[in-house]
Amino acid sequence: MIDNAYLRGDVLFGDDLSPSDIEKWHADEERGYYELVHSVFFKDSDYVYEYAALNEHYGYRPIRGRHYRRALALGCARGDDVAPIADNVDEFLAVEPAEKWWSRSIGGKSARYVKPTMTGEIPCGAGEIDLTICLGVLHHIPNATRVINEISRVSATNAHFILREPISTMGDWTKPRVGLTKNERGLPVKWLDKTLSDAGFVFERRAFCMFPLTGRLANLLGGGNAYSNPKFVAIDKVMSAAMSWNYYYHRDRWFKKIAPSCAFYILRKI
Repeated sequence: MIDNAYLRGDVLFGDDLSPSDIEKWHADEERGYYELVHSVFFKDSDYVYEYAALNEHYGYRPIRGRHYRRALALGCARGDDVAPIADNVDEFLAVEPAEKWWSRSIGGKSARYVKPTMTGEIPCGAGEIDLTICLGVLHHIPNATRVINEISRVSATNAHFILREPISTMGDWTKPRVGLTKNERGLPVKWLDKTLSDAGFVFERRAFCMFPLTGRLANLLGGGNAYSNPKFVAIDKVMSAAMSWNYYYHRDRWFKKIAPSCAFYILRKI
């Protein structure tokens, strides 16, 4: 039975676990996404990253004019999500649990891959990061507050933080769910806004995205993957904005699901 405080989004499930429970969570999630990619989503075809147009519109296009010495990429797999911004970056520090994704470069720039720690500590000195990119990763992490505070610690003044996360419970996370790893759960918007603000980030942009009907519309019209197609990203933007009023964290009724499923942030460290 899930405590109602978690379902309301008042507190984040997993954020206050004991060290032993965090260790177990990490063990469950370590190869979770890698195995989903190769055993479910792309079982019979080569892996293709599916969110390039979405990330460009909400995350990268607004910062194209800026140069970053070092970028921190959290949970970036083989780097497909962050490679489009490589021309703006000198080097990457990539925190990725699945070693089979690791490489020495991302988008032609030097990359150092490391494993995440149980405590959420990032192996980097204070103020050494100019850009952090975290796209659909925090909701896999138990002690998310700790990780956000670590991102703040390693970020230089005026560093950017690009963040995209699901904002609903994603169903009952105490039971197996098709297409999801064991422990992932979305992050409540109210909790996320406060935690980011408390960590010393100001909001340059926040937008809702990934409306549930967008993918179906793309399939119907033969547009391929919706979030790799700028036209469908534009359609999704309109639908997500129009239905953002219907936000519920726990979507246990059909009408609660007619709302955007993710939030996209551009934040700046003060």
